[in-house]
Amino acid sequence: MGQALHNRKLGTLLIIISATGFAFLAIFVKYAYAAGLNTLTMLSIRFLIAAVIMWVIVWARKENPRIDRKKIVQLAMLGVMGYGVMSGFYFNAVNLVPAAIASIILYTYPLLVTLLAAWMFKEAITRTKLLSLVISSLGLVMVVGVAFDGLNPKGLLYAAMAAVVYSLYIVYSNKLVGRVNPMLVTTYVITSAAVVLTLITLVSGSVVLPTGSQGWWSLLGIAVFSTVIAILTFFQGMSIVGPSQASIISTLEPVVTALAAFLLLAEKVSVTQFLGGLLVIGAVILIQKDEEVIVSEQKG
Repeated sequence: MGQALHNRKLGTLLIIISATGFAFLAIFVKYAYAAGLNTLTMLSIRFLIAAVIMWVIVWARKENPRIDRKKIVQLAMLGVMGYGVMSGFYFNAVNLVPAAIASIILYTYPLLVTLLAAWMFKEAITRTKLLSLVISSLGLVMVVGVAFDGLNPKGLLYAAMAAVVYSLYIVYSNKLVGRVNPMLVTTYVITSAAVVLTLITLVSGSVVLPTGSQGWWSLLGIAVFSTVIAILTFFQGMSIVGPSQASIISTLEPVVTALAAFLLLAEKVSVTQFLGGLLVIGAVILIQKDEEVIVSEQKG
């Protein structure tokens, strides 16, 4: 039982590291925009740098990169859908509705993942897991804030589609992670995203390279911390704790973003946002305790 609990805690820690990496993406992107970069350039360079880093890691670890063609196609689809299509939907949503609304709708994905995992993989939906979802969702609303005036229906639809696509991505990738080395999963997913997004950027004539150090440092932060580390730890953590728990723990992301924006960008954090952050953290602790109880019961 001790080893099982240790593994669960390790899985939780990996997902927290992943959420932190993704959370800092917004900070790095703000610096990149300030340096004059556009969205497509950021996305393509992000995944190009990340792909090179991942292949260097695979080579340095002497991993066998060969997997059957069917799995390569599946991983390529994950990269295109999980980061190409999903990002497209989300960026369009942000352009049409307030970012807060788009963020809240996107973060309905933990509920969708939990339902999909229960349907596809027969994961148990415990009362504690449902309670954690409710608490984390309430906390997110408090952290992000809501303004319901002037909503564009297309923007809402784009945000909802981003949540659906990301939910399918998480559930489907969990199925592959169980059969393929998480490092190879990460490498092929990132590489496929790099190829597709780079082609789109070149064809559309949207290439805008950084002219100063801030732009390049921002891109390195996006590629290394918010892509390689974030995705790799997410896949490894999810292989331990499962997709539904991983998605609930990942709701820490906007909380970390708000804290980082406060510390690095001098953005204000209200009492309501602070309390919302505590609720999200409480939900993560609650779901972790629930897993410890389940492991104990299974051992008994």
